[in-house]
Amino acid sequence: MATALNVRHRTLEDFLAWEREQPQRHERVSGVIRMMTGGTIDHNRIALNVADAFRQRLRDRSCEAFVNDVKVVTPAGDVMYPDVVVACGDIPGKATVLEALVVIVEVLSESTAERDHGRKRWAYQTIPSLRHYVLVDQDEGGVEVTSPNADGTWRSVILRDLGDRLQLTALEMEIGLEEVFARVAFPGATASSGTADAS
Repeated sequence: MATALNVRHRTLEDFLAWEREQPQRHERVSGVIRMMTGGTIDHNRIALNVADAFRQRLRDRSCEAFVNDVKVVTPAGDVMYPDVVVACGDIPGKATVLEALVVIVEVLSESTAERDHGRKRWAYQTIPSLRHYVLVDQDEGGVEVTSPNADGTWRSVILRDLGDRLQLTALEMEIGLEEVFARVAFPGATASSGTADAS
C-alpha cells in the first residue's frame, strides 16, 4: 500500500538522498512520490511464498530472490520497492539498489492494483534486463505474468486455477499456484477447489 505525498525532487540523486533520511520507504513513479505503508497478512504470506519458492529453486545458481526492502531504479529514474525480485550476477551485500533484474513480482491490493497494472508496469517494462513481470491477485487467486517479445512488445498469460503452473522461462523454472497461495483462503471457496492451504 502507498500514500501520495506532495513532494517533488528535480533529480534522481535528490530523491535518493531525501529518501535515505526518511524513517519510511518511499517510491517515485512518473514524478509522484508515495510513502509505502503496511499490507495484509495474506499479502505478506503470498510474498514470502513466492520468495521461498525462488530461493529453493535458485539455491545453487547465480541468481537470488529478495523481498521488499531493496530498491529498483528504472532508466527514467523511477524508484520502486517490488514485493519480490530476482536479480542475477554478483550482488554486493551493502547494495541498496538491485541491478540485472530478471523477475519482478507485485502482490496486488485494493489500493495499489491500478498503479501496479498501469504506471508501475510501464516503468518496470523499461528495464532492459527484465524478462517477467508477475502480478498476483491476493483476493481472486489469479496470477498474470507479462514477458517481452523479440520485437519489444509484451505478452501476458493469465492463470486462474490453483492447478496452473507459473512458467518463468528466463529462469528455466515453474511454480505452482498452490505454492503461491499456500495458507491463503478465498471467500466462498471450498477446501478442495479454492483454498490454497498447503502446510
